Amino acid sequence: MEVSPPAWEKLLDGRFESKRPGRTLWNLFSDQRGRVAGAVALYVIKQSPASLLPLAVGMIVDALTKGGDGAFRKILFIAAGYFLLLLQNPLVHTSFVRLMSGALRHMQFNLRSALVERLQQLSITFYEEKQTSALQTKILRDVDAIDGLCRHLMHTGLNGLLVILYVTIIALVKQPLLALYFLVTVPAGVALLKLFDRRFKEQYQAMRVETEQMNARVGEMLQMLPVTRAHGLESVETRDVRSVFERIRERGMQVDTLTEFFASSSWFTFMCFQLACLVFSAWLVVHHRISVGDAVMYHTYFGMLIGAVQQFLSVFPALAQGADAVRSLGEVLEAEQLERNEGKPSAPNPLRGEIVFENVSFNYPRGREVALSEISLQIKPGETIAFVGESGAGKSTLVNLAIGFRQPTTGSVKLDGRDLRAMDLRTYRRQIGVVPQTTLLFDGTLRENVTYGLEQVSDATLWKILADANLTEFVRALPQGLDTPLGESGARLSGGQRQRLAIARALVRNPRLVILDEATSALDTESEQLVQSALVRLTQDRTTLIVAHRFSTIRHAHRIVVLHGGRIVETGTQAELLAQRGQFFRLAALQTVKPA
Repeated sequence: MEVSPPAWEKLLDGRFESKRPGRTLWNLFSDQRGRVAGAVALYVIKQSPASLLPLAVGMIVDALTKGGDGAFRKILFIAAGYFLLLLQNPLVHTSFVRLMSGALRHMQFNLRSALVERLQQLSITFYEEKQTSALQTKILRDVDAIDGLCRHLMHTGLNGLLVILYVTIIALVKQPLLALYFLVTVPAGVALLKLFDRRFKEQYQAMRVETEQMNARVGEMLQMLPVTRAHGLESVETRDVRSVFERIRERGMQVDTLTEFFASSSWFTFMCFQLACLVFSAWLVVHHRISVGDAVMYHTYFGMLIGAVQQFLSVFPALAQGADAVRSLGEVLEAEQLERNEGKPSAPNPLRGEIVFENVSFNYPRGREVALSEISLQIKPGETIAFVGESGAGKSTLVNLAIGFRQPTTGSVKLDGRDLRAMDLRTYRRQIGVVPQTTLLFDGTLRENVTYGLEQVSDATLWKILADANLTEFVRALPQGLDTPLGESGARLSGGQRQRLAIARALVRNPRLVILDEATSALDTESEQLVQSALVRLTQDRTTLIVAHRFSTIRHAHRIVVLHGGRIVETGTQAELLAQRGQFFRLAALQTVKPA
């Protein structure tokens, strides 16, 4: 039996169309349409007392006007019927809210799940063009904007539609001439929408962009706090951030002014219609075309109709904001920079660890400079290769190609004889360990940070890993040992402790390929020695790629590859390259020169 994919997966398969917000909203509830239909049915029932009140009032006024012995009995009968309508409201309303809330909450879940899934699928190049805080805004604020729009439609919009239907049907049955008059209000509402449509779209799009920029600037401010305080730049930073808040304030005032001007314009227009309706229904009473009760009913219904049309119009700002949120989410859900792994064969398991660059060149997009040119290099299983060169030589780009974060513009990168582009890179990366220059830790325990993504790692195994990473003494001194919280981003740890935790995180995976990206560049001498000895154990019998500025980290490398201007200019052992007195010799000399 074929299992249907989750609804959020369908949003990644062409059902999210940012240029067609209406269809996208429909698709967002693809697995909740039964709930939505049930909620609509319950809404019709629970709103019936409010919708039928003018009819009941009109019938009571007519009974009083005509008088007679049975007048009061008729009024009691009408009141009893109306009481029965009121009686169902609490239970039906609660049932409606449960169905509607369930559908909306599930829609939020589907949409956020789709966003997270797509963010995990997008290539590294996508994130070079987007700020993290802007992406967070999309997941939080834009999804909430779509939820707010749906709630407006389910409450305000649905109520307005029901009133229009009730009023039109009753008027057509009792006085078709008034029904035609009532229906004039709908084109008037459409005309108002047309007048404001473009301005609303422009203002809400601008407001969203300003909000994303504000979130990005606030995030940057928090990240830069130590630097700001160290240089006494608090007033400068405060002034800069306040200018961003000022732009948000001005843009918010423009949005609020436009929204309220739209609301007041619609109120004035429809109050004029209501005044005209009062005069017209009075004329019909004078000429004996309708009764006094009918006049009261029509005037009340027309007031409800005006309110319904205004309710529809009040949805319009939320509709504009929701449509802009759909376009914003489309930047993620419709992005083309995807790393496509589905359907590709898995990487060899276990890896042998042979990596071959065959005439590889790489150009950055959007006209940026060439990063690598005609790189050909074979790395044998278990071999340690160090990449050195000045900044911008192409070292990190070469390693990113080896991980599969980037794809060659020309040529190929092969792993154990197979092109990386032809395999599921996820199965390959599960067998590698990466120790970056800046260790990323989350606000969890030490155990959770080391075993991130793994299950059922025994304490015995973990303590052995910590010993190999030179962390045993440090961890035993912690108040809660392995279960000690590290704080946000591991703020309570020194640089050397953080790097050794990154080594432990790599060791616990028993990787066949190890990537070291300037892992000791920011450490003091004592910390570097501890990290170096841990790195020796990490790289033993494993294929290792080292990106290094400090040449002290590459003493044990089997080969050193010197890059310059995106090309390999020298290859050999440290002794061989020093003897050649070439590019490597000059770089090494710069690190050994002592100040006068």
